[in-house]
Amino acid sequence: MIRFFLGVCLILGLGTDLVAQENLQPDDPIASVDGKPIFLGELNLVVVDRLKIRDVSKATPQVQQAIAATLVRQHLAMKSLRIQGGENLQRIIDRSISDLQKDLERRGSNLQDHAKQRSSDEASLRETLAWQIAWKGYLKSRMTDKNLRTYFARNQSKYVGGRWDVSQIFLKIDPADQASRDAVRERLAPLILELRQSDAPEVSFAAAARKHSEGSAALAGGRIGRVQSNGDLPGSVMAAVRSTPVGKVSEPVQSPLGLHVVFVHDHEKSESGFEDLTDQSQLRRDATDALFGQLVGQQKDAKISWYIPALKPPANVNLIPK
Repeated sequence: MIRFFLGVCLILGLGTDLVAQENLQPDDPIASVDGKPIFLGELNLVVVDRLKIRDVSKATPQVQQAIAATLVRQHLAMKSLRIQGGENLQRIIDRSISDLQKDLERRGSNLQDHAKQRSSDEASLRETLAWQIAWKGYLKSRMTDKNLRTYFARNQSKYVGGRWDVSQIFLKIDPADQASRDAVRERLAPLILELRQSDAPEVSFAAAARKHSEGSAALAGGRIGRVQSNGDLPGSVMAAVRSTPVGKVSEPVQSPLGLHVVFVHDHEKSESGFEDLTDQSQLRRDATDALFGQLVGQQKDAKISWYIPALKPPANVNLIPK
């Protein structure tokens, strides 16, 4: 979820008008999923509690828009969890919120005051708490050693996949300008087709990189050398490297830097396994994102409506994975 939020922040432009918080109340709906409203108070809770911005009006336009998109996905996932959990899940949620309410009362407060201190309202707070309780329980039940091993086996190359020898063609883009992104992709399409049809794709790719690439390795035919993990190249580009066979050209892939097309010269496979993974943090984050995406994807037919145009994400932001 966090990576989706950051990715949306990256895609969004800086010119979007800031939501006029002074004209709206926490109980005003910003969007809905199948008619169920998502309130401004929920967005404010993320700003205050997650981003630690006490004055919600200080949240930038792109941050507010990214939070709104993440909340829509959260509501989609919650709908799946409610279908799976049924009455039992609701009892767990009610009991947990009741315990919190009693704890607040012992300290001379209540849910309404707790929400108000965060520029929110009780209904938004209850909705947020329900999600946190349901999601935490779901993760606890699914993030088992067995399931982690299964996820690792399916995505082994990402974590102990060895090393790839790659070249790239890199073109700068303005991430805020959809038209410029589309224009660059259109420019790349015939070039990629030509490279794939070449009898000597490695030679042709190097020549194309010298002519077209705007990366630092352009004069060297785009040759980057050996890469192994995220950080050697942006994560989205490394994902393209892992999925591209040796001797083949990838599709264009966007990163925070621009658009990349990669050519894989060679792949040295690793013999390491799950037991050799000394740091599971990346694996656990990826598995968590995969579980969240699956829940969202179960609501592929959901109707999403937006009531504040400034918060609606651009068309190229996919709220529901295809």
